[in-house]
Amino acid sequence: MSAGTTPLPPLAPLDLLDPRLRALCDAYLGHARVPGASVAVVAADQRYHHAHGVRSIGHPDPVTPSTGFNIGSCSKAFVSATLASLVADGLANWDDPLGRWVPEFQLHDPAVTAQVSLRDVCANRLGLPRIGLTEYGFLPEVPVQRIFSGLRHTAPIHPLRDRFTYVNAGHTAAAVAVGRITGQGFLPTLHQRVLQPLGMTGTSGGAAARDALADQAGWHVRDGDAVLAMPPHHTDNCLGSGGMVVSGLDALQWLRLHLNGGLVDGRQVIPKEALAETHRPQAVATPGKDIVSLFYPGARLGAYALGWAVSDLEGHPLVCHSGSDHGVTAMTLLLPRAGIVIAVYANAWTGAVVPLAYALAASLLGLPARDWVAYFQAAGAATATAVATPPGPGCVPALPLQAYAGVYAHPADGELCIVAGASGLSGYLRDGHAMDFTLTSCGDDGFAVQFTHMPARLAMPGWRLDFQCRGGRAQSASMHAPPGPRRDFVLCQPRSPAA
Repeated sequence: MSAGTTPLPPLAPLDLLDPRLRALCDAYLGHARVPGASVAVVAADQRYHHAHGVRSIGHPDPVTPSTGFNIGSCSKAFVSATLASLVADGLANWDDPLGRWVPEFQLHDPAVTAQVSLRDVCANRLGLPRIGLTEYGFLPEVPVQRIFSGLRHTAPIHPLRDRFTYVNAGHTAAAVAVGRITGQGFLPTLHQRVLQPLGMTGTSGGAAARDALADQAGWHVRDGDAVLAMPPHHTDNCLGSGGMVVSGLDALQWLRLHLNGGLVDGRQVIPKEALAETHRPQAVATPGKDIVSLFYPGARLGAYALGWAVSDLEGHPLVCHSGSDHGVTAMTLLLPRAGIVIAVYANAWTGAVVPLAYALAASLLGLPARDWVAYFQAAGAATATAVATPPGPGCVPALPLQAYAGVYAHPADGELCIVAGASGLSGYLRDGHAMDFTLTSCGDDGFAVQFTHMPARLAMPGWRLDFQCRGGRAQSASMHAPPGPRRDFVLCQPRSPAA
């Protein structure tokens, strides 16, 4: 029973809502060879759940409604909901300057930094590009303060509040602000104001989730026909932008909170108007051009709210968010007018989760059947930026390999280490999580980057490293990560570092 005054509605199998739904789950997840998933649906305030597969291929206990899944960027809404609770109690205002609580958060222009508000960081309207380790992942031990201060070395691509761009660090800063507003830290504040009133005992986040939740799904990636187990990634330096671990049972309570205007089991957990603010558009986006998993590509409108994306599904108002990390994927869809909310959490980095969530929604809405995997593959291909052409045979670098070896540095991303060995050039970003790679010559002073670790090898194709040379050796290196701008690293140690 939850902390409210009335008992929870009974938990029913997904078949009881509509037998076609379980068939959709088994088809989409089975075809993608997802080891395990948790599918939670609320319709007319009734709770339905489907547990698919096993927690991990190494420990094949079955998934249950109590199994926790890392939900990646679906975590952002937990921050905005907690902030909404603080705003409702007069402890903060959405338009308060972020610097009041997080002065180490620094943008390229100090004048712009002074203007940045709590609303700006939760609404993804800072105008920054997705670039560097701020977006692609620092090692868990890198302190969040260093990440925030490093943002001043990233030039914006749009003015502040001009439009939506996706910036993970802003949501992490919002979580830090929550913890400093209350003096308790983000997770304790979240527990007190949201999780405990909802009875969400199977939810935690960041490094705390590693020890707090015994029943937790593993991480996996599919490489061809093989499904590989990945080490889970628990860190506090992205808590707020990601890192929440949520069970299916808890997802149902979380979904009911948003469907019912903050009222769950007879208790107003968050005031209705305060929670509604997190669903209101704040930054304009373009469906079909911006991130296809956030804004339905065929939508009539698109905007980012506060930890949520807003669009429409064939005329039905839609509030949603996707999430992923190196071995997990998640999707949450809210259809407020229809009284339907859906969460799909998977223990694999896979392209099946977003299409499955839409397939379930379409079935419940009575929309025409379609192949949602093919639909999103086509939408993704239409928005993809061209990646570098793989080097052909016979490409030869302009200089001996040792001339490129050394340690290069960027003030935001730290050290880029290039090693010359018997098998060629390899490298790594010293502070990057799973950012080791090999280099293949494209001719002259350009090299194609092939990441060593999964799923980066699959998820980040087309990266390129170009060296700028003078006097017979490289003096700087430019890392190109499509579709973003480049990072320019300057040589600081002209010899091979330790491999």
